[in-house]
Amino acid sequence: MMARLSSFSGIFKGRLEDEAEYVLLGLPYDAGSSFRPGTRLAPAQIRQMAESLSPCTERGLDLSALPALDLGDLSLGNRAPLVFEQIKTRVGGIFDRNAVPILLGGDHSITVPCFAAALSRYPGLRLLYLDAHPDLYPDYQGDTYSHACVVARILELQGMTGESVTQVGIRAVSPQQLEVAQRAGLHIVPSWEADSFCYAEEGPVYLSVDIDVLDPAYAPGCGNPVPGGLSSRWLLSLIQGLRAKIVALDVVEVNPLIDPAGITALAAVRVVTEALGTMAALERARALRRQIGARAGGELPDSAQELNDLREERAEGLHRLR
Repeated sequence: MMARLSSFSGIFKGRLEDEAEYVLLGLPYDAGSSFRPGTRLAPAQIRQMAESLSPCTERGLDLSALPALDLGDLSLGNRAPLVFEQIKTRVGGIFDRNAVPILLGGDHSITVPCFAAALSRYPGLRLLYLDAHPDLYPDYQGDTYSHACVVARILELQGMTGESVTQVGIRAVSPQQLEVAQRAGLHIVPSWEADSFCYAEEGPVYLSVDIDVLDPAYAPGCGNPVPGGLSSRWLLSLIQGLRAKIVALDVVEVNPLIDPAGITALAAVRVVTEALGTMAALERARALRRQIGARAGGELPDSAQELNDLREERAEGLHRLR
């Protein structure tokens, strides 16, 4: 394990022995790439670009006080079966801390072991998969661990069904993959219908963001760019509008070799920041609801002022969700 490279805008600055609700982990692996390797370099560039931004969401929520730490990058080889088991074990350790893993790829194949670790902790877990590609090939050029096979591998996990998968931004799909999607019952939202999409699920969800869901104009540094993609404004608004309990987040396929200026990495930083803001605001609102519910069902507020304070706290929590 490497030493921490940065505090990620002053957000992930906790110590290893501290209790943390959010844990950042870099997964510099790109042996699953099918076209242009280089995503193994992304965790370092994303951290570097994070230092150019404040620890606040674009709506002004300061995240610097979050209980969050950075575990650095996992040292990985290039043999998929061993690497996948290593990743699954390490991410499982984050769940064992009762923390939310924030994972920086790497190519999209890292999602398979990460999701497997999450599914073992959250039966019935859903997958919200933002990508230009559905990644449903049974194998790609003979490689079953390719980043083109991610969702195909996830559907093989025990307890996983196609109805639990929502893919958004899809615009590069083959007839073979369409057949798999239809047979499995996946919910696919193509890029040209994404503007009207709203994710209404509220249960636990794994959020996976392939940066190529964005149009190449917004994310030039990805290995497999596809024109006709979505805007960074759309992506951030989607994340801000989520009401589901996000139990893990990964951001993948940033390739610094193609975008040395870091435009794509900067988009990845914003994805992480806004997702953290959404998770923190929702958790705060849930805590307020539990607090008010406990008061209503049992011990009453000691005074009218205390009741008013609870109401104001609840209103503040809900306001942050808007």
